[in-house]
Amino acid sequence: MKTFIPILALLLAVSCKKDQPTPVIFEDFSFVAPASWKRFEGVGYDSKVGGITNGRDTLRYDIGMFSYRFTKETEATHYRTESLRNGYKALTVRPKVRGKGLIGLYIEVDAFRKLSIYGQSNDEAEVMEILGSVTIL
Repeated sequence: MKTFIPILALLLAVSCKKDQPTPVIFEDFSFVAPASWKRFEGVGYDSKVGGITNGRDTLRYDIGMFSYRFTKETEATHYRTESLRNGYKALTVRPKVRGKGLIGLYIEVDAFRKLSIYGQSNDEAEVMEILGSVTIL
């Protein structure tokens, strides 16, 4: 009985840990997000749309030929970082003033598939972690 109580307490503590990172898999891409973020699908006319939300913040995605390229998010208002993601050119934007503007990721997969994921959040660290885990399938 003496060993049962500490083991039970440990199991309860581990099982109560919220927001364990979980993979979120869509048809063309995936990423890792805390478990509190729930996915949703939308209706797109020329692209696939949807997103994830935690009830406070929402990240939307658009994958298609005409996905938003963050053209209004200039050097004056946003940090713009170009990198490679799975061998594809990627652009990450985040506002210079926290919570004032879009935070997002744009990847041109091919001529017909361009992915943009975007939203607004005061918790930029969490959103940047989610965007940093995006993988093209």
